[in-house]
Amino acid sequence: MDKLQILVLEDVEDDAKLITRALRDGGLEFSAQRVETREDFLQALEEQRPDVILADYKLPHFDGRSALKLASERLPRAPVIVVTGTMVDEDAVEMLREGAADYILKDRLSRLAAAVRRALEDARLKSERLAADRKYRALFDLSRDGIVLLDFESGRVVDCNPAFEAQAGYGLELLKQQPIWELQGRDGIAAVRAKFEEVKNDVAAGDDRFELHRPDGTTLPVEFRARVIELDGKRVLQAHLRDISERVKAEALLHEQIDELRRFQRVTVDRELRLQELENRLKMVAALA
Repeated sequence: MDKLQILVLEDVEDDAKLITRALRDGGLEFSAQRVETREDFLQALEEQRPDVILADYKLPHFDGRSALKLASERLPRAPVIVVTGTMVDEDAVEMLREGAADYILKDRLSRLAAAVRRALEDARLKSERLAADRKYRALFDLSRDGIVLLDFESGRVVDCNPAFEAQAGYGLELLKQQPIWELQGRDGIAAVRAKFEEVKNDVAAGDDRFELHRPDGTTLPVEFRARVIELDGKRVLQAHLRDISERVKAEALLHEQIDELRRFQRVTVDRELRLQELENRLKMVAALA
């Protein structure tokens, strides 16, 4: 693992030395840079690109809250830990709400190394989640199949990709106003609602066909696969819908051709039987002669 780069926003040099000593006593290997002005802080963000930022809450011409805001904008991957002499509980809560990873009082620096490790691990996990979310979103948005997320209880649309909007003929905001079975004709509502309950209760596979009834009066046959997933701590139904209109047309054409061949076959058989009957009569006439 590369040596940590730590940026210390602190105007008192002796306090900065105590901070770095506490980090080394805690077993961290690092390189630290101390700054105390807004200009030096911004320059360090750009040039040093620190892994973690330790910021005093109050400085003569700068403060931890401003540093947190700048770091969040310029270097969001680097966690910010507030290290201060005194701090009102309300201020501490507000800093945490605004994105600080932790806060440590200067008379409790023995906790600092553990707080840095925890903040870096949390930042790593957050970065991995964001990367996974970006990958999922790209697959979600670029998929040629419709993908829709349904509320686990109500069946209402929570989110969908552009392909599903095109399939349904509605924009996302309108889709959010109704459960998925309302996109059916009257005859299909009960069947789709029952299927929703089956998938939700894991009593049947989520593969089936149905027709989307669109606002322009047309219908679109789709094949869908659904399953229950957990997203942001909530259970939702994720359904993939594939436009099978071309397949349905091809199937209908094949059925027509099969029916035509069967009709032709019946006609051919009838003709053979009629011909055989006439030949038999001819033989009987010839025998009488």
